[in-house]
Amino acid sequence: MSNQVEAKRGTDEGAAWASVRDAITERWPHINRDELAECKNETCRLVDFVKERVSEGHDEIESVVSEFAPQESIVDKVAHSASDQVQRASEAAQFAYMRADECISERPTESVLTGFFAGVVVGVTVTALLMRSKPAPSAWDRVKSRSYF
Repeated sequence: MSNQVEAKRGTDEGAAWASVRDAITERWPHINRDELAECKNETCRLVDFVKERVSEGHDEIESVVSEFAPQESIVDKVAHSASDQVQRASEAAQFAYMRADECISERPTESVLTGFFAGVVVGVTVTALLMRSKPAPSAWDRVKSRSYF
């Protein structure tokens, strides 16, 4: 019985996304239907797809798509938001890496010296912390170390 419900829900959802694609091609007839059919059944993906191909504003495109699109579940919205955040973080990390690479290639000697001195400072700091964390020997330990037994 549940397989029948899932199959019906899948066909209903497929029909809803087909109506979204029909609305898009009615509003913007120059969009290629084959390329549009390859786009995922997600509101944000369709909005991005259309936005790349038309000169309309984001709000106009989103209103056309969301008018016909089935409502996304909260899980879908959270997953899409998380995916966007990961994408932005990845782009920021790539930019930082490229900038660091550019700085190193512009001034290789200063970069090596800076790295060397930073390593020395970190090494001295870690050594000082390790030496400080060792407890001072007790009187008994000092006497024991002096004896020959």
